[in-house]
Amino acid sequence: MKREDINVIISIFLIFSICITGILGYMQSQFEFRKFVPHRYFAYATLGLTALHVYLNWGKVWRFLRRMLSRKNKGN
Repeated sequence: MKREDINVIISIFLIFSICITGILGYMQSQFEFRKFVPHRYFAYATLGLTALHVYLNWGKVWRFLRRMLSRKNKGN
């Protein structure tokens, strides 16, 4: 399996996890559940998937940040 395939799979899981966390958070607030465990676990999964996604794409993120900083410096 290529790295791009893994990146796409993680992105799909990340989108799914964000949606489920949002839905469960909405349910938690509407029904006033104080300790709603599924929401917490999906939030942890979302944080983990986000960290993994950024780790796998760090090169792209770094190139983007450098490009943005160089544009800002050239504009001044």
